[in-house]
Amino acid sequence: MSENPLVSVIVPIYKVENYLRECVDSIISQSYNNLEIILVDDGSPDNCPKICDEYAQKDSRIKVIHKPNGGLSDARNAGIEIAKGEYLSFVDSDDVIHPQMIEVLMKPLIEDKCLKMSACQFLEFDDSKEFEKNQELKPLETIDYQEYFTKKIWATAWGKVYERRLFENIKYPVGRYHEDEFTTYKVCYEAKIVVYTKSQMYFYRQREGSIMAKMSLKRITDYHDAVKSQVDFFLETHITWVYAKFLVHFAYSYSYFKASQGNNFIDIFEKWKNELKQYTLQSCNFKQKVNFILCLNVPRFRQFLNKHYK
Repeated sequence: MSENPLVSVIVPIYKVENYLRECVDSIISQSYNNLEIILVDDGSPDNCPKICDEYAQKDSRIKVIHKPNGGLSDARNAGIEIAKGEYLSFVDSDDVIHPQMIEVLMKPLIEDKCLKMSACQFLEFDDSKEFEKNQELKPLETIDYQEYFTKKIWATAWGKVYERRLFENIKYPVGRYHEDEFTTYKVCYEAKIVVYTKSQMYFYRQREGSIMAKMSLKRITDYHDAVKSQVDFFLETHITWVYAKFLVHFAYSYSYFKASQGNNFIDIFEKWKNELKQYTLQSCNFKQKVNFILCLNVPRFRQFLNKHYK
């Protein structure tokens, strides 16, 4: 490994012309400058393709892919396919990153070649308020992948750096919402050890037009399938402690959607409930069992408890 290995930063782009420049500028200005910046124009119908080409003319580190619209997963996979870096990082095209994010997350991976993945926390923001990008940095800690799942680290692709080889047999599922939920737990399992910091170095923009702002039957169904795949994976690999955690999360997800959307999607929730009944609670502790039973049988009450006694 070189002292300053190449990091490929992959940016999937679709209909974000008002935010794209701020995003790309935050990547270009990283203190870690050995970057390959891959801008994946996913058939965007606005000025994004032109903006991408303008940036490629200004900075030799930038590569642009223009492709027909295939969705977020397809765009990420296209970026991975051409990436030359030993490491990968993903940034969504309406978000911004801390000027030292790549440097901070790469440092432990350079120092210890056994480490394959690092992650930071994120900060939500919107256009109505200012926020401090140059925050005080917090210590790094090394945790195994099982402990990783006890931390409040989202399953998002972004806010992380990965050794590229982790994705040799893992791809983002094309045509699915919640593609990160289908993928990140497998990457963590392959990495075994994760370096983590509580520093909020990824800035996640909240906006009304984003994918995450919409609700539909497909979104609920895809989320169900993603979380079920997590439970089944850790059940099959006999990692009982993680299995128990994901099983309760699967039940909690059921109670959340059932409480808020239950009158709209009756069939999916009936199927979901019946599936939950088939899983064993043998690996769960007392608190997890109680939580599971509440989620399954009184989902609205469970959400009431979460809201008022968090």
